[in-house]
This record gives sequence, structure tokens and C-alpha cells, in this order.
Amino acid sequence: MKIRIYHIMNVPIHVRKLPSGDIAIWHPYHKQTRSIVETICRNRGHWNDQYNNWIVFSGHKQQVLNALDAAVDK
Repeated sequence: MKIRIYHIMNVPIHVRKLPSGDIAIWHPYHKQTRSIVETICRNRGHWNDQYNNWIVFSGHKQQVLNALDAAVDK
């Protein structure tokens, strides 16, 4: 699976496409970055406790990727 990496507050956000067409979003623990990513992903997918990542439904994928792109360190 191809992985795309965004950086928010210098913290890497890993995004990968799942076989279902959904995307998985993971980042190391960082309180402020977590708040940003959670705000972007909430109601567009669900939190996966087993892998400590967000699973974003394919129908919201582009909206989430655009929001992450807007939040990256410039």
C-alpha cells in the first residue's frame, strides 16, 4: 500500500490506502497534532483502538486529504 506522509507541527502523519478503498491515518502521540487530526477525521470515519489510528471511509477520503494538506507545515 502506498503511504503518504504529511507533517503537522513537525509530526509525521502517515496515510495509507486500504484494500477496501478507505484510508488509515496514524501519527505518533502529540497532543496538539492529535487534536487537529481528530477534528479532521471525526464523523468521517472511526477510531481503531487496535492499531491506534483513524479509519476514514472512502466517501470522505478526498475531503480529509484536502484538510490534512491545508494543515501541513508550510
